[in-house]
Amino acid sequence: MVQRMLLLLSYILGVFLAPLSTGPVPVPPDRIRTQAQALLSERFPGEAARLRVRVLRTGGTVEETAPIRLSFPEEAAVPRGHTQVDVLSPDSTRGWRKTGWALLYVAHYDSVLVARVPLEAEAALTDAHVSVAWMETTRFRGEPLRAAVYRTLRAAHPIYVRHALAAGRVLRSDDVRPPYATDTGQAVVMHYRRGDIDLRLTCKAREPGYTGDVIRLYYPDTRTTYRARLTGPGTAEWVETR
Repeated sequence: MVQRMLLLLSYILGVFLAPLSTGPVPVPPDRIRTQAQALLSERFPGEAARLRVRVLRTGGTVEETAPIRLSFPEEAAVPRGHTQVDVLSPDSTRGWRKTGWALLYVAHYDSVLVARVPLEAEAALTDAHVSVAWMETTRFRGEPLRAAVYRTLRAAHPIYVRHALAAGRVLRSDDVRPPYATDTGQAVVMHYRRGDIDLRLTCKAREPGYTGDVIRLYYPDTRTTYRARLTGPGTAEWVETR
């Protein structure tokens, strides 16, 4: 009797103390997210701090304790928004094979400029007018004005806003502009050279423009309009007579 009880006890202990099964399990989201974040950091080290991966859905199975690999689409650009990846598992005969998939959302974050106060069109933009905010830009319409870009622009020259902006507005790159080489109504010395004629005429700009732009210039002495290419602040080369 005692022997039978000992055998039964050994059987029960064996069942409860036996190693847990390590068979196929659903693709684990936490492992997918960790590996996806690491792979993106390796492929795009300059963008790593600005990326956050979310796992939306998964499919397939993997061995519970086996290593896995992710296969991203072959794209040169950093994934943005929804991206589907293949989940690969080791195979003793074929190397790595697809055993699952995952739908990811790769969120992009950045330090962007936000208007602290309402800004009028053509106002000079200063540090007092803006603040820096860390925010998701994945679905931002247009290109946000990054704080690093703003600092570079401000160090080179004054910046002006192209149109009126409300307080709280996140600035886009095309909301601002550098100084014009000349503005409407300003005097521009145009170098007129045609054949044996070589003149310098002081004209008035009919429109604003940057260096390299072709704009209309008006010469009041002869009431003539020219098209000229701006060569710098207040200077231009004749292109044609209108």
